[in-house]
Amino acid sequence: MRANYNPSVNIVRDAQRKVNYIATDNARRSAFQIINDLKTGLRSFMLIGSYGTGKSSFLWAFQQSLLRTINHFAVNYGKKDNVRVINLVGSYTSLRTALQEYFDLDGATDKALFSELYNQYHDIKGEQPLLLICVDEFGKFLEYAAKNQPEEELYFIQQLLEFINDPERQIVLLSTVHQNIDAYGFSLSNTQKQEWTKIKGRFRELTFNEPVEQLLLLAAAHLVDQRKLHTQVDFEADIERLARSRAFNSDPQYIGDIAAKLYPLDLFAANVLTLALQRYGQNERSLFSFLESTDQTGIKAFDNSADRYYHIGHVYQYLAYNFYSFINSPANRDLPAWRAIQTAMEAAERRITGHELGTALLIQTIGLLNIFSAAGAVIDRAFLIDYATNCLGMPDAEASLSALEQHKIVLYRNYSRRYILFEGTDLDIQLALFEAADRVDQVVDVTGLINKYYQFPPVVAKSATYFRGTPRLFEYLISTQPQKKTPKGEIDGYINLVFNENLTEAEILNFSRGQQEAVLYGFYRNSKHIKDLLFEVEKTKKVIEENMDDQVAVHELNNIIQHQQNLLTHKIQHSFYTNHREIVWIYRGGAINIHSQRALNETLSMIVNEVYDQAPVFKNELVNKHKISPSIHAARRNYIKALANDWDKPGMGFPADKYPPEKTIYLTLLENNGIDLMNTAHDLEITVDERNDFHHLWNFCMAFLDSTKTAKRTVKELADLLALRPFKLKQGLIDFWIASFLFIKRNDLALFYKGVYVPNMTDEVLELLIKYPAEHEIKAFDIGGVRLDLFNNYRSMLQQSVKSHLTNKDFVETIRPFLTFYKGLPEYAKNTQRLEPETIRLRDAIIKAKDPEQTFFDAFPNALGYSMQTLQQDPGKLQEYVNTLQDAIRELRNCYNELVNRVELFLAGDVIGKNMVFPEIKTTLQERFDGIRKHLLLHKQRIIVQRINSELDDRAAWLNSLVQGVMGITLEKFNDESEYIFYDKCKFAVLELDSLTNLSQAGHHEDGERIVQLDISSFADGLTRKVLRIPKKSEELVTRLEDDLKKTMSSDRTVNIAALTQLLKELIEKE
Repeated sequence: MRANYNPSVNIVRDAQRKVNYIATDNARRSAFQIINDLKTGLRSFMLIGSYGTGKSSFLWAFQQSLLRTINHFAVNYGKKDNVRVINLVGSYTSLRTALQEYFDLDGATDKALFSELYNQYHDIKGEQPLLLICVDEFGKFLEYAAKNQPEEELYFIQQLLEFINDPERQIVLLSTVHQNIDAYGFSLSNTQKQEWTKIKGRFRELTFNEPVEQLLLLAAAHLVDQRKLHTQVDFEADIERLARSRAFNSDPQYIGDIAAKLYPLDLFAANVLTLALQRYGQNERSLFSFLESTDQTGIKAFDNSADRYYHIGHVYQYLAYNFYSFINSPANRDLPAWRAIQTAMEAAERRITGHELGTALLIQTIGLLNIFSAAGAVIDRAFLIDYATNCLGMPDAEASLSALEQHKIVLYRNYSRRYILFEGTDLDIQLALFEAADRVDQVVDVTGLINKYYQFPPVVAKSATYFRGTPRLFEYLISTQPQKKTPKGEIDGYINLVFNENLTEAEILNFSRGQQEAVLYGFYRNSKHIKDLLFEVEKTKKVIEENMDDQVAVHELNNIIQHQQNLLTHKIQHSFYTNHREIVWIYRGGAINIHSQRALNETLSMIVNEVYDQAPVFKNELVNKHKISPSIHAARRNYIKALANDWDKPGMGFPADKYPPEKTIYLTLLENNGIDLMNTAHDLEITVDERNDFHHLWNFCMAFLDSTKTAKRTVKELADLLALRPFKLKQGLIDFWIASFLFIKRNDLALFYKGVYVPNMTDEVLELLIKYPAEHEIKAFDIGGVRLDLFNNYRSMLQQSVKSHLTNKDFVETIRPFLTFYKGLPEYAKNTQRLEPETIRLRDAIIKAKDPEQTFFDAFPNALGYSMQTLQQDPGKLQEYVNTLQDAIRELRNCYNELVNRVELFLAGDVIGKNMVFPEIKTTLQERFDGIRKHLLLHKQRIIVQRINSELDDRAAWLNSLVQGVMGITLEKFNDESEYIFYDKCKFAVLELDSLTNLSQAGHHEDGERIVQLDISSFADGLTRKVLRIPKKSEELVTRLEDDLKKTMSSDRTVNIAALTQLLKELIEKE
């Protein structure tokens, strides 16, 4: 009974049916791979392939082979009676639910499901039982799991796979999906994606996509028994025609084997058809749909009595009929080409008479071959006439093609050797190009035009890159004179092509002798062919400029320019190796024989090894590049964090059983080169292993560090030097290396950011250092002889231990007490000028301290009148300097106490008038103002009295309290001027209080009178004092007299005061 055709196989529905299955090489390989993997213990398999590639039919055929119903794959595994198959077809539901329904166990627990699976396996009789679980469309279960309770669904699938993957049981899961399993879990969270990855890891993935050759083979296998040969078919001629055209990339022997089997398809039609079905349809499924199609365009309706072959014209009709919707949709990338075919056929129908059928077939052939044939295909006149005559069955092929050319419906491109469909133009392009030669100047500036029309891609020096680990890129440099240019950035060298017929080879040789950079010179002795090509480009551009409104002509002329530029590229690069009369290669004063592309690359590697001879071997593609990827930026942060915080731990704290990118960087950069960070914890010298040449880099950086003993240098200077020969490190490595090196040597240098000293290298500091190297400076410590003695004197003065070798830590430890001392000083001590000049200068030096070394060995000595030169020449001065420093610090420390002492002396001498100290001063003032009526005092006067009567027993505290009552600020915030202002204000305040005390003692009756004390002082008469009592009943008379006096006063305020004072004095004296 013949198997009925169905466009798709359903493993559940068709399990007992006969399917016309043809085993391809790809299917056999997959079957054998599964069997071999089963023998090694693998149990879960996943076939991944696009739609229509035959995955479902493969599952069916694989089952049939194991069951020995039809052994499509000739597999030899187990016995047919020992095999049981469970078939499931995926749907948008839970895999758990699907298994429950299959076993009729609604609501069963997971344990019950696995128990049933085990029972199914256990019930198989015989030795080596095999339970095969086939799940077609497994991706639908995965889609459901990803969107519905992912944690629960994923956990069940994991449990199922764990159950199946037990090597002690012969339970096998064979599933199919349309895409990589990761794509189904795209919307999951990061945590869920990790679980998804676990599922993927439990499968053996097999790619299942049928190449064009397999589709052709399937077609041949299907057609071989149904063909009915035409009497005039010549397969040898067909094979030769295909080979000559180079239209498709196919093995000649393979084509020879299947050419006859493909009949009635001709070889061109078969290739176009299979490529079209891959692009527009579903591979194998669409192919069998074509083979079984019963419509008028299908192969079953082909009548070889009318046509010799089912040719490209028939393929066009079949595709246009069966794939109409997709071909005319915006999703079709070939839509413009299909529209061009339709437009060309309509134009031919309107313009050409007598060759309607022939022109349509030629248009369809040209159109489809332009869509599906290889770029280098030859679709010229000879080919088209040959194919049209022998395959299309056109006796008038040449006349039809000429008619199409005459009406400009098709156009032959000389440069690409193929006909194309042409929309039409009134411009005769070939004639226009010929005539443009008279209007375009001959090419003189070869260099300018080459740079304008062509960009050479950089060349990788492969050998040097492979063996040293650093990608070395050479850039082409086109010029009229040999160039001296330093490679920068990601470029490591130049291939300098020199076009200048006025130069000689000897001049280039002489110039190159002085070139120290990685530059290979290519001197063109004769550039005539290149000039001719450039002239053709200029002519074509001229025609475009003159016909800008003709879009069809412009489009075709642009295609011509593209072809001419491709020829130019080929000509320039081809001449590198084939014509030594045209070009000579020169390097450092010598000519080099380069006969092939490989020889050129070997020469570039030789140049790299010679110029960058001190570059280390560093094979880490994550870091050893000019720009690292965003993911490695995160690894760099983690590496720097570990470097700064875990440098004293074995392996820099990285887990021994894991290898994140930052650990790989640590291993390749430090550990593999013998750089042990833990040595720095014990003050041991770092030694660098020479096997990877990192010792050159280490020694250079040490020399750079040594050069900073005399003056600071920026980190960018070091980075720039490492980016030049003899290292030319990539920026990615430079960043990691500089951060690592400076951290290792952190105790031997001082780091500055924007001129400010940075005492500690934290991970944040190292990140900033890499990001802003120009704003960071380093300076190595230059300590020895007298400088070391002086530094140890500083430490002795601070009661710290002496050192034989100084580190950054020692500087920080020593400078900190000075900074802390200054920070703890009162504001008065920080600002007063009532100090010795040396003390003021020392204080300024502490304030401005940014560099510990400069502070200790320059700023402090200079402030105290010494210099390092003086101290070095006369060691006896050292102790003198130390004594002076101690005196200055002592004065600075005590200046505030001196202020307190002076205030105390002022109160005793100027306010009280006796030689006394606290607390006697306090007691005296309290007694002095004891009788004052406090409730009559002004607010400020009341505060001063309260401060005098304060119960504070501490001398400084009581004085500060009184001073604050008078000034509003404490002594600590005084400046030099504040002291004198206090003295004046205090005297006046005491005078006021004395007067008010006297008034209080006069027996004042607040309700009936107002009392006033007058004090008039002069050098002649001394003090005149009078207490006046003014009864309230006299207030009205006083007011009238006051008004009368105001009327008689002059405009001179001083005269008025003098007159009233004299009058008051006379009135007082008369009493």
